[in-house]
Amino acid sequence: MSIIHPDNSYPTSEKNGDSRSETPASLPTESPAAPQLTAVTAPVGPPPAKPGVWGGWTTVGFGAAIFAIYFVTQSIVAIVFTVTKLINNPSLPAGQAISALSSDGLLISIVTIVSAIAGTGFIILFIHIRKGPGIADYLGFKSMRSRTYGMLALVILGLAVLSFIADYFFNTPRDTSFTVDAFQTSRWPVLLGIAVVLFAPVFEECFFRGFVFVGLRASKVGAVGAIVLTALAWALLHLQYDVYGMTTIFVLGIVFGIVRLKTGSLWSTLILHMAWNLIAIVAVAVSS
Repeated sequence: MSIIHPDNSYPTSEKNGDSRSETPASLPTESPAAPQLTAVTAPVGPPPAKPGVWGGWTTVGFGAAIFAIYFVTQSIVAIVFTVTKLINNPSLPAGQAISALSSDGLLISIVTIVSAIAGTGFIILFIHIRKGPGIADYLGFKSMRSRTYGMLALVILGLAVLSFIADYFFNTPRDTSFTVDAFQTSRWPVLLGIAVVLFAPVFEECFFRGFVFVGLRASKVGAVGAIVLTALAWALLHLQYDVYGMTTIFVLGIVFGIVRLKTGSLWSTLILHMAWNLIAIVAVAVSS
């Protein structure tokens, strides 16, 4: 029998001396509130910037390494060529074979192609090590507007006219004996043409107006210093010519550097270089 308490409390039962409150099943109970977990996220910043081009001194150091590899490759090819020539011609004096190397057109063709491949390969390697801009962006292989090609045609025409005027004004005809001898001893003139018009410009432009120019321009010497220094180094590369010929190459280097700076594209100087060498090789072929 239930006992109704006046204070409306719920009935209790005693069992074995233990008194417990009985809660009806229909009465809702409240459990302690669960702590609210707030997700903490780290602040999101901009992604780390990619490295830029190599600095000035690093560019000079890598440039010296590329030059060394370029000349070592040429030396190895020349040695192999000479030894092969002596083996095939036992009666040929060694001194005569060595003295003829400087103007041997076949050797010049092979040396130019092989050393250009080696030098360009190490340019690509040193750019890849930087893990910054892609190879094309680093060297400046950017598309040009259509009117730029017309400008390049005018530049190459102007250079040819100025070269002719300089020859006439200074009464100093260009020494073409090296080019003529190389063409006459090339055995395969087409191979010489490919080496001079394609492989040599590709390496020299990628190196001077590409890799070295970009690094020096970003250094303290700036764009003007980059133009002058690359033109000077390019002229010193062509020691096979006389002073007048090297001076001409230095002036060409200044013009190429300005064009490279104004167009922002290495394609511009590569086209000029190829066109200039093509004119030279065609002139020699016609005169021979």
